[in-house]
Amino acid sequence: MKNSQDFRSLELMLREYGHNGHSHLYFAGDKRLFWEKSGKAVIVYRDFHNRSVVLGDPIGEPEAVSGLIGEFARACKKQRKIPVFYQVKSALLRDYRESGLNAIKLGEEARIDLEGFHTAGKAWVKLRTRVNKFERNGCRLEVLRPPFAPDFMAEIAAISAEWLGKRKEKSFSVGAFSETYAGRFPIAVLREEDGTIAAFASLGGGEHLPADLSDEASAHLTIDLMRHRAGCAHGTMDVLFILLFQWAKQAGYRQCSLGMAPLANAGDSTIARLIYKYGNRFYNFKGLYEYKNKFGPQWDEVFVAAPAGSMPVTMLLLALMINKGKANPAGSLTAEPVAILTVPENRGNSSRKSTVAEIGEMHTYR
Repeated sequence: MKNSQDFRSLELMLREYGHNGHSHLYFAGDKRLFWEKSGKAVIVYRDFHNRSVVLGDPIGEPEAVSGLIGEFARACKKQRKIPVFYQVKSALLRDYRESGLNAIKLGEEARIDLEGFHTAGKAWVKLRTRVNKFERNGCRLEVLRPPFAPDFMAEIAAISAEWLGKRKEKSFSVGAFSETYAGRFPIAVLREEDGTIAAFASLGGGEHLPADLSDEASAHLTIDLMRHRAGCAHGTMDVLFILLFQWAKQAGYRQCSLGMAPLANAGDSTIARLIYKYGNRFYNFKGLYEYKNKFGPQWDEVFVAAPAGSMPVTMLLLALMINKGKANPAGSLTAEPVAILTVPENRGNSSRKSTVAEIGEMHTYR
C-alpha cells in the first residue's frame, strides 16, 4: 500500500484535476494521504477515535478514483477502523454504496457563478447601497498574494486574535489561523480610508494568482478564513464579499465557494432532522443558510458516507473532531489507534442571532 506523505505530488494532482471547495484545507497540517496503488488518485484523511475520516471525494483519474474508494474501505477494515467520507458530492454516490457505505445528505454548498454575477435590479438594492456607502467613505478592496510583509501578517494576526476572543480555533474542515497556513494563500482585505484593515478573507484555490484561468481546474476560488475587527461598521463582511466577487469576475474566475450550509434542505434524513432540531440553538443553521443565500448562490448537495449502522455516532464524532482544533495528530492507517478523550469546551446556550457578527463561524460543520 503506497502511503507517501508527498504533499508536493498532491499539489500537482490538484493542478491537473482541479481544486474543490476544501482542497486548501489539505495543507493545514492535520491530515494524511492515502494513494491509489498506481499513484493516479489520492485520498486526504484524518484518524479520529476509531474512524478514518476523508475530507471530500478522492482526487485523480476517474477510473482510479472509483477503485480507490473500495481500496480505502478495505484498508480501514484491516486496521479495525470505520471509513467515513465527509462532504462528498453526488457524482460518486454509487461508488460509495458499492463499497458498502450509506450516504445521507449533510447540507448544501453555496457557489457563486461569477460569470453571471451582478448587483443590478431591485433584489440587490440593499447590498448595492451598502457597497456604495462604504466606497464613498473611502473603503477599498485589495487582493494580495504571498509572500507577505511581516507588518501585514502581524496586522491580520491581531485581527484574527481579536475576532476569535476566547473561542477556540476549529479544524479539519474549517480553516484555523496561523501565519504559516494563512501565509500560503492570497488574502483579500477591505481597507478603510486611512489604510487600516477592517476585515480580511483568505482565498483557497487561488494560490497561483494571477493564473491561467482558461481551464476549469484553475478557475475556482473558495473563501476560507473570514475575520474582521471588533466594532467594525455594520455590513463590513457583506461589502468585502461583494467587492471580492466583482474582483474575481473581472480576473476571470468562474466560481467562488462560500462553503457549506449544514443541514440545508436535508430533511430526508432522520439523523439530520434531529441535529437540526436540537443543534440549531447553538449553531443557527437556518441563519447561516439565509446569510449565504442573499448573495444568490447555486446550491450543490453535500453528503456524508459511512457504514449505515455507524452513522449516529459518526455524526457526533465529526462535530467533536471539527470543534477540537488541531491538538490531536492526523493519524495513519499504518499506525496504532490513538485514543483521545478530551471534550471541547461547553459554549452554553448562547444565542446565535448575529450571523454576520460571527461570519467566521460559517463553517462550524464545514
